[in-house]
Amino acid sequence: MKFVRLFGEKGLSLERLRSLVEVDEAGSIAAAAPDDESRQSQISRQLKQLEQFFHVELKRKAGKTVRLTAEGRELARLARGHLRSLEEFGRHCVGQPGEVTLGAGDSLLHWVVLPRLKKLREALGGCVVHLHDRRNLDTCQALQDHVIDLGLLRSDLVRPPLTGTKVGSFGYSLFVPDRLWPRRQKATEEQLLQELPLATQGRNTLFQRRLEELVASRGWRMNVRLFTESFPQAAQALGTGEVAAILPDLARLSFAVESTWVMPLKSLSELRRDIVLAWHPHHLETRPHVGKVVEKVAKVVEFRC
Repeated sequence: MKFVRLFGEKGLSLERLRSLVEVDEAGSIAAAAPDDESRQSQISRQLKQLEQFFHVELKRKAGKTVRLTAEGRELARLARGHLRSLEEFGRHCVGQPGEVTLGAGDSLLHWVVLPRLKKLREALGGCVVHLHDRRNLDTCQALQDHVIDLGLLRSDLVRPPLTGTKVGSFGYSLFVPDRLWPRRQKATEEQLLQELPLATQGRNTLFQRRLEELVASRGWRMNVRLFTESFPQAAQALGTGEVAAILPDLARLSFAVESTWVMPLKSLSELRRDIVLAWHPHHLETRPHVGKVVEKVAKVVEFRC
């Protein structure tokens, strides 16, 4: 008889696995059921029953809260994948469309994915599309945890167990309003970065830290006057004509602001990055309808800058 271990003891149930997944996604038992002590107690009991079933510690007290152990997070990852598969099967049985989740940074969503929404929906064959705005490291972790199906992220982050296919690459350019510096007026990269009021992505980002390091290594200075949460916000600020903006070359794909010219930042070519459509092979095994469309999605989101 198969699965004797799973069905020979009490303690394992879909409800308990769902609670484990909720704790994993929320970060703690308290966060999974805020302001509901009764539900928190129930979750705690359910996790205790799972611990007794698997004979392993799934949660651990951290200060005043309770978080999952490494084993707890691993079981949550496995449970999430199988619960999503069961849910997908149920949707299929009642004639509802499947679902596909795609995670990417705001810039890629804004300038690559959304402008191609029609082709993306055609490639997905009627599936419901969920777009998740996530930073690269968050996208990478979400793929490993089976939270999302596909992700667009930097190639250097795609390591086993993840795999993927390159869909494009881009560098960065300086977008300059004519009113601040007429295009007929010649200038060097150093001069423009130093004299123009600049908008760029905020200081807490890997990009900005790397940009500042490269500029400082050349003995240059930047006249940054506006830090934004995202590059699309910097592009919107550029549209006012009040600032120039350091933006990914991706912005050229759908940039519509007139009276603006572009200077590629060739001296900062080290900022250039390759972008990969990535996925977790095991995750696609449990969601075969996603595996069937990966190549089509990759073709849709291919880009050249």
